[in-house]
Amino acid sequence: MTASRSARVDDGRRAALRLVVQPQHCIGCRACEMACAFSHGSGGQPGASRCVTLTVGKEQYVPMLCLQCEHAACVAACPVEAITLDRASGVIRVDPEICIRCMACTVACPFGNMHFDPAQQLVHKCDLCAGCGDYPRCAMFCPTKCLTVERG
Repeated sequence: MTASRSARVDDGRRAALRLVVQPQHCIGCRACEMACAFSHGSGGQPGASRCVTLTVGKEQYVPMLCLQCEHAACVAACPVEAITLDRASGVIRVDPEICIRCMACTVACPFGNMHFDPAQQLVHKCDLCAGCGDYPRCAMFCPTKCLTVERG
């Protein structure tokens, strides 16, 4: 089973960057979570990971990341339009300055990929490491290539 995760751009085409997840290759090392946490931290300290690795059976793991849905339930659920498509990156993003922390998006996401960070009092989701270069860090540090990036 392979899942492609990509964003939509304004003209309706898929963004050039696509994160591909192949859970059959995941060994549960959680390197993706650590890479994500450090990519979203500050001052050398990790932030909250936007990637969560689920254990689904004996030695079976599935990395869970935002699917960047075409018709995203989180976007529709936000009463203040704090979740929007970032035209520059093609990624659905949460604006913490607009977000009122009602957490409607966390309930609306059918995949459970919207998270609330109680330490920072912020709602967050995978942003494909927008602002950290052009390659998601989870894929960069995945030792089995369970997470890879396709351009196209």
